[in-house]
Amino acid sequence: MNAANLLFVNRAESASTISVRQQLLQSFRDPEYRHTFVDERLRASVALQIRALRQARAMTQKELGDAIGMAQTWVSKLENPDYGKMTVATLLRLAEAFDTDLEIKFRPFSRTLDSLPMQGSEYFTVPNFDEEFGSDELAPEDLQRAKAMEDRLRPAEPRSALSRSAYYPSQGAAADLVQPIKKPVGMAASAAQEQYGSSQSSTGQNHMAI
Repeated sequence: MNAANLLFVNRAESASTISVRQQLLQSFRDPEYRHTFVDERLRASVALQIRALRQARAMTQKELGDAIGMAQTWVSKLENPDYGKMTVATLLRLAEAFDTDLEIKFRPFSRTLDSLPMQGSEYFTVPNFDEEFGSDELAPEDLQRAKAMEDRLRPAEPRSALSRSAYYPSQGAAADLVQPIKKPVGMAASAAQEQYGSSQSSTGQNHMAI
């Protein structure tokens, strides 16, 4: 089962999703297949998202290229599922041009089995910030989103007064999300030395191809 083809499974075909999951799981039993699948799915998914987002914003390939500092020919390559050599730095420039968030995350195959058979055209629809939060003021919908996020983060029954104060800070969990996490300088420095070595430069971290 080809990964690129599975990107176009429509919700109208949901009656067959169980069969699709079974076929996919059976194919995943083969390590070579599942690793090839991840490679193909990622290449196709990113390329098709770039093209869909560019078209949704009524941009030409040249206009997108100008926005990210690349020639039109390179944008054409980025939209080609067979290319797949873009870097994290390029993806970050694209996210800025499209005014969207960007997530690069490892996940278990069970998530793929659950989500891919039900994936529809909305997968390629990502609004920019102004389309989501157009007003400078917090709209009722924004407050509802923040409240829903806080409810998801809040545990059902804190085990003690101490845990209650930890889980329910005075500013609320939603406000807590935007506060930077601070470590003592010595701890942060020693952690960095343990992971990377005291003399290793961080230069080039953005050149990891995905």
